[in-house]
Amino acid sequence: MKITITITNVLKNEVTVSGQTMSREYVESIMLPLLMAQCGRNNSAKFEIVKVFDEAGLSLSATLEVAREYRQDQHAKATERARQQREANAHAERLREATPRELAQAKADREARAAAIREQGDRVRAASRNSGW
Repeated sequence: MKITITITNVLKNEVTVSGQTMSREYVESIMLPLLMAQCGRNNSAKFEIVKVFDEAGLSLSATLEVAREYRQDQHAKATERARQQREANAHAERLREATPRELAQAKADREARAAAIREQGDRVRAASRNSGW
């Protein structure tokens, strides 16, 4: 069952639903529950309708249970997308190849560290030679 609803021109007291101007109160308190009842147990159809109403900025208070399930579903999907994005970023970072500039910087850092260690060793040896042992 595919229900196509287009909500445009949402005003304070009027809403245009599929080209027909209706009162906002009627759409929110009567039309939405009727559409939910028409869907029966088909949650995907209910979620589609609730999504259209929610995106239009209409109140979902007439169908609190379906609105709550919709919000939970949206939250679960957002959480899953964020987890997948984190995994993809971590994977991309693991497989990333260093640029020539980064390689040169790492080599310079290693050489500087090695020179510092050699210099420290030279100081230690020089100090032990002068100590009179």
